[in-house]
Amino acid sequence: MLYNPYIRYVKANYLFLLIFLTSASAFSQNNFVSDEEFNSKITWLEPHEVHLEFRDVLRKIPGAKFEFINNNNQLRTSSSLGWLVDGILYYNYPQRLYASQVRYVEVVNSILQSNTCQCSLIIKTAVNEKELNSRKNILNRLNKNRIEKPKKKKKKKKKKKN
Repeated sequence: MLYNPYIRYVKANYLFLLIFLTSASAFSQNNFVSDEEFNSKITWLEPHEVHLEFRDVLRKIPGAKFEFINNNNQLRTSSSLGWLVDGILYYNYPQRLYASQVRYVEVVNSILQSNTCQCSLIIKTAVNEKELNSRKNILNRLNKNRIEKPKKKKKKKKKKKN
């Protein structure tokens, strides 16, 4: 049996690479929000709107300027560059995207951000806790489960009598 140092070198590098990739993938997993957890925190749809497509419920989102003709063709406005759904850019509305699947909606208003992503609406169907509670998530504003904090009553100052 011949001894070849190159084979030993390749085996060591392969083993190191395998261990590195396994450990890196194990620690880079995001903890996505489950359906039950999302529904307990945010309720933004009426009961009859749960099974509708997202484009039919789009009218509830402030700042989304999309108009539809015959529910099939999208009338393009100057602000409608496209939809970014889970990292995929759609120039027309995405087919079979139901309103109950949507977890994050962001309307792109700034020119700089719209030039970088080339979209006017960012939609995500799987989010982590940080994205769910983000200020940019419009669904937080539409939330019906939001607990209103009681306003503090102002104390009246008493006038001093001389």
